[in-house]
Order: sequence, then structure tokens, then C-alpha cells
Amino acid sequence: MIKVGDIVELMPTNQRNRQLRAQENKHIWEVLKVDAPIYLKGDLGFYIKHIGSDHTRWVCAEDISIQEYRENLYEQ
Repeated sequence: MIKVGDIVELMPTNQRNRQLRAQENKHIWEVLKVDAPIYLKGDLGFYIKHIGSDHTRWVCAEDISIQEYRENLYEQ
């Protein structure tokens, strides 16, 4: 399961993702938040931030692939 702090690759599943990968070379992102935003109509989503810039966006599980697991960053 993908969690906060994991490093993921943005997959070319739609036009915007392909554009980010090809034109802006934004492949690798960090997961900042896991939630079910209205944007995804209640489905599980991931708020990600590009490594190397301030670009953030919400994506669904199909849009990302895990690259590096992180240990739990937060105490329970």
C-alpha cells in the first residue's frame, strides 16, 4: 500500500501525465497525503509533489507506480 513519504513514478495514463513526463521531465514524485478528495468522487487519491519543484497534484492509484518505500514518518 502506498503511504505518505513514498517515492512514486507518474505513469503516462492520460494526456496531462504524458505531458508532464515528456515536456517537463517530471517523472518522480513524493506522496504528501492519502485521502478521498471530491475531485476523485470519493475514490482513494494521492496528493503528490514533484521532486525538484513545487508542483503538486492529486492522482488516483492507476496514475502512479511505487519507486521507493519509506519507513513510517509519523508516530501513531
